[in-house]
Amino acid sequence: MNNANDNQDVQNQQIEEMISQGAKALVINLADVNQGGAIIGKYCNQVALVFFNRNPGDKALAKCQNAYFVDGDATQAGVLQGLKVLELWKENPDWDKNKDGKIQFAMLEGLVGHAGAQARTKWAISTMESYPELGIPVESVFHEHAMFNKEIAKETVSRWALSPAFGRVEIILANNDAMALGASGALSERQINLPIFGIDATSEALDAIKADRMTATVLNDATNQAKVALRLASNLAADVSPLNGIDYRMEYRVIQVPYQEVQ
Repeated sequence: MNNANDNQDVQNQQIEEMISQGAKALVINLADVNQGGAIIGKYCNQVALVFFNRNPGDKALAKCQNAYFVDGDATQAGVLQGLKVLELWKENPDWDKNKDGKIQFAMLEGLVGHAGAQARTKWAISTMESYPELGIPVESVFHEHAMFNKEIAKETVSRWALSPAFGRVEIILANNDAMALGASGALSERQINLPIFGIDATSEALDAIKADRMTATVLNDATNQAKVALRLASNLAADVSPLNGIDYRMEYRVIQVPYQEVQ
């Protein structure tokens, strides 16, 4: 079940219809991440719930033995993004515009309160600053939520560019490729060239990297996440072992599919 164009009322109606038709397990990409607890509370005893991409909330999951979550490891995504920044920073000393030995960065974070966005943000920054033998001092110049949305990111970076402080920014980090592409569009319109790092390795982002409109990304293995979520739901509906045919570990009814570097 997709996120119903972020319309939770539509998604709730879809859930009701599927349960009424006899569904034993549902795969759900939440329309509103803040409504995960309410959905689990209402349907926990009616059907197996397999959430993916958007976390319904750790506390809500813990209360329901029929609720599961499949996602990428957002902590790993942040670490890989931070490591890619460090790798390319050392290869490109001219990125340090003011030659102060620090990385001055701007961060585009995803949804407010989104656990994955928080982890990607925290671990990208801490990896840049503290990774053993590689870490470099960092300074945040701008940091705003752009809701994983390309247009919001473009508007945000366009506004940043009007500030004198934007001249201090040396790299832009984004929690996903859509926001990175939005940042790229904003900079292109102003003929500003800055390194831009995303996460997800979407086809559009990979094309942008080839065209030098983005710098790097990290692979979010969405294909395997979808396969795992569907297999898990199928197992639950058939009342067999949840991990039957699944090659990943599950802890507290959460399965994390690893992110990967993009070579």
